[in-house]
Amino acid sequence: MAVQHVPACVLKSNKKKRVRLLPATYRHRNRWLQLCVGSAVLWLLCISIASAALRPVVGARALGMSGAFIGSADDSAGALWNPAGLASLRYGSLVYDLSQGAVSFGYPIHYLGTLGFSALDLNGEDRFFHDHPNNPVGTFERGYNQFLLSYARSIGSRLQLGGNLGYNRAPNPDSQWTPSYDLGAIVKLPPHLILGARLIDISGVTIPDREGRLLKQFDQTFAVGLAWTPVQLLQFNSVLDTALWQLRVGAEAGAHGLALRLGTAVDLMGSQPEPDWSVGFSVDIFGKHLHYAYLRQPDLAYKHLLAVGLTFDLSDQAASGSVTKRGTLTGRKETLIKTRATLTEARGTSVKSGKASMRIETPSTSGTKRVVSDAKDTKSPTKRIVEQYDVEVELILALVKRESTFNPKAISRNGAAGLLQLMPPTARELGLKVPSYENVRKPTPDPSIDERFHPTKNLNAGIKYMHEMLERYNGDYSLALAAYNVGPGNVRKNGKLSRSAERHVSKVLEGYYQYKANADLKNTALRKLDAVLR
Repeated sequence: MAVQHVPACVLKSNKKKRVRLLPATYRHRNRWLQLCVGSAVLWLLCISIASAALRPVVGARALGMSGAFIGSADDSAGALWNPAGLASLRYGSLVYDLSQGAVSFGYPIHYLGTLGFSALDLNGEDRFFHDHPNNPVGTFERGYNQFLLSYARSIGSRLQLGGNLGYNRAPNPDSQWTPSYDLGAIVKLPPHLILGARLIDISGVTIPDREGRLLKQFDQTFAVGLAWTPVQLLQFNSVLDTALWQLRVGAEAGAHGLALRLGTAVDLMGSQPEPDWSVGFSVDIFGKHLHYAYLRQPDLAYKHLLAVGLTFDLSDQAASGSVTKRGTLTGRKETLIKTRATLTEARGTSVKSGKASMRIETPSTSGTKRVVSDAKDTKSPTKRIVEQYDVEVELILALVKRESTFNPKAISRNGAAGLLQLMPPTARELGLKVPSYENVRKPTPDPSIDERFHPTKNLNAGIKYMHEMLERYNGDYSLALAAYNVGPGNVRKNGKLSRSAERHVSKVLEGYYQYKANADLKNTALRKLDAVLR
């Protein structure tokens, strides 16, 4: 489609739809902003000169990819690498690194942000069998203590900011406690890139004894990192460390609870003849993690690192009755569907009550029979997308019917578009191409310009988003549907939903129950949606 440049900065399509672009003044402001950010980065690069006084690095998972863990710092131990990564936590995370004596805790609190706590070498002595380089579990610097209080928060859908307030003590009985300050930022760049930056020990840390003599010093360090996820199960990471002038590159691939990683660190100054490298793996079984790493670095006394972790949710999800859950992160389905009679009864209850706080009950395994679908079409494009994200096809059919009545050109009064009614910011975050509209309520219904109107891309992005909401709310259909409708920032796990959200969830669940109880009705809707995708 041809683009005509006019002084009014208007993009005209052959359908005479107009999309207002940003005026030239704003574009110039953006250029100045980019110039200022670039200058700040260069300034940080200049002041972050290599020094021998560097904070020790900690974390079996991060070191398994040679420390390329700034853009992808997405667990509680990520606070030691980039505190902004804590904002990525959906549930509580606890990681204990046995080899280096470090423990990290993080938990997201809705409307407040994510709080974290980390500690290094609490008892001041070697916690293993003996202090020897051949210790198979590993050793660490004896006596160095550090406590970190962390806070991180997401600003919008793309920016995460975080910081650490630390207290440090040197390996000396007369050591004083000295504060330290860290900052971090993560920017999500659609469709598959994440940019991270961290500034550790902002003003430097000097630890004296009681008489003022210098015991330990940590200089300011700055690093930037980039994470690229070309597919869901593979991520490449790179980090430029300006303190050591190293380029660290790592990769992590995982599926079904098993993750493999490797990494290398290249000295950009040429003082190290051979690059360091590392390998590692993780095992995740029902939220319990085991991380291992092997380091090939001549200057390290230890080669093997081991850490354990736990993912948990402290919120009360079992008030009365059980909750339908989609399963663990390994993709195993734990949801058992009631028989048609029970579903019909539950549907009737939902229609009468009209409340979204109802939860789908999960019966015991004894004597329960699955509702078997009569659809035999294994080439169904809808099923292929749904199975990719491990979401029930009946739920998606009910959601599409409620959102757009199977109309791929549907536009809501708020500017949501397509089969699953995606707003422009959400669609861009999910990887779709959406132009910047002056009036979001009047989008251009051309799939080549606005991919929300491409049926397959819209359905794929919407199901991916629904999958994320189900993971966020531990498989609770009511809360996940409400968050899909009004945004996760407006839904609390134990809070009251708005009346509009209650009506929306009630209608979707009503359709879900109907499709569960009536296979012919479900197959008719499935064929209708497949026809739109084809």
